[in-house]
Amino acid sequence: MITTILAFIVVLGILITIHEFGHFAMAKLLKIRVLVFSLGFPPKLVGFTHGGTEYRLGLIPLGGYVKMAGETFDSEREGAPDEFLSHPRWHRFLVAISGPFMNIFLAIAIFTFSFIQGVYEPRYLTEAPVLGPITANSLVDSAGMKTGDRILSVQGNSVKTWQDLEIALATAPKDSIEIQVARNNKQLDFILDASEIDLAIPDLLGFRFTRPKTVVGSISVDSPAHEAGLQAGDEILSVERNGKRSEGFNSIIHLISDSKEIPLVFEIFRPAKGVQYDVWQTPRTDVPGKILHLTITPKGNDYGWGVIGFDPDFPKAWEKYGFPEAVSQSIRHNYETAGITFQIIGRILTGSATIRNLSGPIEIAQISGKAARTGSARIFLEFLGLVSLQLGIFNLLPIPILDGGVILLLIIEGSIRRDLSINLKEKIVQAGFVFLILLMGFVVFNDLSKVIDFERIFG
Repeated sequence: MITTILAFIVVLGILITIHEFGHFAMAKLLKIRVLVFSLGFPPKLVGFTHGGTEYRLGLIPLGGYVKMAGETFDSEREGAPDEFLSHPRWHRFLVAISGPFMNIFLAIAIFTFSFIQGVYEPRYLTEAPVLGPITANSLVDSAGMKTGDRILSVQGNSVKTWQDLEIALATAPKDSIEIQVARNNKQLDFILDASEIDLAIPDLLGFRFTRPKTVVGSISVDSPAHEAGLQAGDEILSVERNGKRSEGFNSIIHLISDSKEIPLVFEIFRPAKGVQYDVWQTPRTDVPGKILHLTITPKGNDYGWGVIGFDPDFPKAWEKYGFPEAVSQSIRHNYETAGITFQIIGRILTGSATIRNLSGPIEIAQISGKAARTGSARIFLEFLGLVSLQLGIFNLLPIPILDGGVILLLIIEGSIRRDLSINLKEKIVQAGFVFLILLMGFVVFNDLSKVIDFERIFG
């Protein structure tokens, strides 16, 4: 809990500071008088004044603000040249967009650093979503899907790659996932009810992509695989049950999932200690190591299929870039992520995805804690970059009271070449404030519903 709270404060502190600094720096650059620079909302904890600006730290750490002279049409406005509304619209536009820009810039900077350090690129994400092993007794198994089915669409949204599939599943309503597949030149439709599954992702639904080998990626602590001595990096050559031998990724995973509480004999290849090689490209005959036989009994999981507690590895390429290429790759990565975000927002607005996919401060805090507990500065930084990008995008949405709402009003006023009436602006801001409060209330309740069973408590 302490780690989660501290990680959440660090994440919010960095993101709020960089966002508000964008507004602050641009206002100063354009010679707009800044009255208050606040991290956090009132009541004020501490503060000091320097250069005509009061710098504050507020008690509520869910945001911040920069208050500029003459920012609103009220009695405080005197018409001085250093007031916000005395400046041309393009100045006000630059001030409004600078906050989101700084969040997006931070995301680009963080992922540029990652690409310079080197990254693993999963190859399967760009491949066609052809189903590999169907887990026995899983949702897709019960629905009648089969290994080799090619996913065409989810909720009517076209699916061309595994990445498309994972996004479509993650944004689909859990109680009614409509999936269309191609099998033997025929199109088949299925409906899955995943309401009892924590996350609608391929592994939990019961299918996986096919790997060229069955290589152990990671082992769960205190699992049957861990107790039997299976290790990360081991290649599973075959699995035998009652004298029947299964080889190949699809057959091996099928057999494990269909063998709850039945002992299985695993034949594995374990590379010699310290040997470095590309497990997906180097022939096993060229690698020093040994063949081992382990007896492992799968245990049943919450969904009724057998598991031994390992995650299969998958082919990936290690890519390391120079600075110019890293910047280019970072921009591409953040552009694609932003595109996915807008795609999800579009699906929510059109009803093909559920609004329950929105995350609020509680879930962000939980994920912040998980990222911090990994002990990896890189994982934590990449999570920070992802949230920074989402914050920048969210603030650009044309919602009154957000930066995007201010920008939209400036564009409208610029197109009609006159200011909107004060009364109309006040009503727009009030409507935006009410909408934002309702949205915040919903996402907080949505976060709580993921950890609290309200139906059991109040039903």
